[in-house]
Amino acid sequence: MTIGSAQYSAIDLFAGAGGLSLGAGRAGLRVVAAAEFDADALATFAGLHADDSPELLEGDINRRSFERFHGEVDVVIGGPPCQPYSHGGLRMGVTDSRDGIPAFIRAVEEIRPKAFLMENVPGLAVGSARKVLDQTVAAMRELGYVVEHRVLRAADFGVSQRRQRLFIQGVLDGLPHWPRPTHGEGTQSPWVAAASLLDPINPIGEPNLSSVTYARTPDLRPSPWDGHLFNGGGRPINPDGLAPTLLASMGGNKTPWLDAAELVPAYHAHLRSGGKPHSGPVEGARRITVQEAALLQGFPVETEWFGRRSSQYRQIGNAVPVALAAAAVQGLVTAVSVQNDSVAA
Repeated sequence: MTIGSAQYSAIDLFAGAGGLSLGAGRAGLRVVAAAEFDADALATFAGLHADDSPELLEGDINRRSFERFHGEVDVVIGGPPCQPYSHGGLRMGVTDSRDGIPAFIRAVEEIRPKAFLMENVPGLAVGSARKVLDQTVAAMRELGYVVEHRVLRAADFGVSQRRQRLFIQGVLDGLPHWPRPTHGEGTQSPWVAAASLLDPINPIGEPNLSSVTYARTPDLRPSPWDGHLFNGGGRPINPDGLAPTLLASMGGNKTPWLDAAELVPAYHAHLRSGGKPHSGPVEGARRITVQEAALLQGFPVETEWFGRRSSQYRQIGNAVPVALAAAAVQGLVTAVSVQNDSVAA
């Protein structure tokens, strides 16, 4: 099959605003249905996929049967809520009511697709959460799938962000296939610098007025762009490097910011040499807008985001970067294509 021919159909579970579906479309899948609980996210999804008109399934996925999609879709994709296993959350795991992994497994069992791709946080592969990952893999193998999992770096596929995501891939009659990095060490293209997307002086979209101030007790790290030299969890963006991982809790002081006055490296050097911490607002600092956050995730700049601003940031922070999604899904499509070619032979 030729990537991009949309030969295979898919359903996107926990679809959010549609980052995974956008990537799937680029990789050759035709998303025919999307399930999502959040009305704002589903409205954003609908706008992004207006030309394809997928069936929109709003509401609690735990109360929905997917048996009618048996034999109707080739692939199941989706990202069950990651807060139960995220380092940025309370890490309540299976005791968290937002844990959507059991529903994803049930949907795969009911649909019996040729393959599936589940996305989650890397935290699912370490510590106490690793037991959940192992149980998930075992459950999928009991359904007859060959299952593998990998943590992929978004920057390796052209995303200007430090983000990493865990992907679990299962193939019914064949072997999983994983994408090779297109950017970074060992490739022909460097990681994409944040400065190629963002301009500290000229914001895209409505400005975010959340202030940036100096931290009272700075936490120094070797790099000026790490640690906590300023208030909140939103760190400055290195224009020559990658943006920090975008959080679903953006909007206030957890929103990354741009350093128009180029003060960050000098202030870092000042502190390392024994200088006293500064106080008050940071000159020339501005937090990134909704549209700029979306741009870092790979969404089209003209995307219409529904809901309050906090909801819009949350949708963006929860999304899979589009280019990373395309790479991961392309691996899945290749696996399904090899599987079909083997059956045909």
